[in-house]
Amino acid sequence: MNRQIVREVRYAVYFALLVNGFLQWLIPFEYRCNRTGEECFACGLRTAVSLFLQGRFAEAYQSNKLIVVIVIAGLIMAADVLHSLYQRCREKRSVHP
Repeated sequence: MNRQIVREVRYAVYFALLVNGFLQWLIPFEYRCNRTGEECFACGLRTAVSLFLQGRFAEAYQSNKLIVVIVIAGLIMAADVLHSLYQRCREKRSVHP
């Protein structure tokens, strides 16, 4: 499979996750647990993200421990994009001395 196609698919997935997260932030939909009072795995996650972005890491972790997974996934995606951009710049420099 072509490396460029794989990279484009990864970027499309990253973009979709970013847009989904942004839309959930702006226009949150109502979860079943909001109506029934039951707790789900995502309860407190929006608060955790908000607290994390404010630099209140301990409070974010207390709000929802899933924030750790989201932060790690975000760091991996950012590192992947930066590495890919670095590789692309390096390839362009070697082609055009």
